[in-house]
Amino acid sequence: MLFDILIYAPILGILAGVLSGLLGIGGGIVIVPALIYLLPILDAIDDSNVALVAIATSLFTIIVTTFSSAKSHYKKGNLDIAFTLPIIIAVAVTAFIAPYVATWLGGESLKILFAVLMMLLAVNMTQSRHSSTEQDVPASKVTLAFGGVLTGFLAAIAGLGGGAILVPYLSFIKVNIRKAIAAAAASGMVVAIFGTIGFMINGWYFSDDPDFIGFVHWPTAIGIMIFSYLSAPYGVKLGQRLNQSQLKKVFALFMILVAVEMLIEQL
Repeated sequence: MLFDILIYAPILGILAGVLSGLLGIGGGIVIVPALIYLLPILDAIDDSNVALVAIATSLFTIIVTTFSSAKSHYKKGNLDIAFTLPIIIAVAVTAFIAPYVATWLGGESLKILFAVLMMLLAVNMTQSRHSSTEQDVPASKVTLAFGGVLTGFLAAIAGLGGGAILVPYLSFIKVNIRKAIAAAAASGMVVAIFGTIGFMINGWYFSDDPDFIGFVHWPTAIGIMIFSYLSAPYGVKLGQRLNQSQLKKVFALFMILVAVEMLIEQL
């Protein structure tokens, strides 16, 4: 059973890494729906818990990719610590709490929530960028913390890195796009760390199988991590040659179709 999962983990890691580098999306948007379909191969997984395990495992994989991204932005001077701190504090608290809410909601409700969120992100992906990417209107700590609360909760409860939520929010309040992306990278790392810890603690007695740490299926996560980390740079190179606008629209359509299928299954 485990071998069957590990066969797919490298493929999923490569796909998530390439798409992340190619389209600038978080791997979670690819990893979660794939794991929802793959994980029932395991004896401990059924319809009641598959979404929880998929989301927890996805968050664990995101730690590595978001750390790499945040470190890169810090070296380039894009990461404004004072600006990002209120967001990170809010993200940490809500990302830690979100797994408890996710467990309370249950597997079926989580699938519906993820599908709806995926459709909204797909629509946002097709929208044109703000015309003035260098704008930088000062934002209050309360406004930034609200963005952190929104990001920490939705990202952790859906197994996402958070950039797809925080960047549009910061762009909406007219934050400089480079500063917004760097803050999202750092916040995504915090979401992944605290969200993973929350899912590990909340699911501590989930299974006696040593392949599980709480709700996290760590062999699958490690397999995905390694290959997504190695393949992301190739996605970046590929993205420089292809029309990203058209690719994003095609991928957004694919996301919507997957989301619709997930919703239909719950009816």
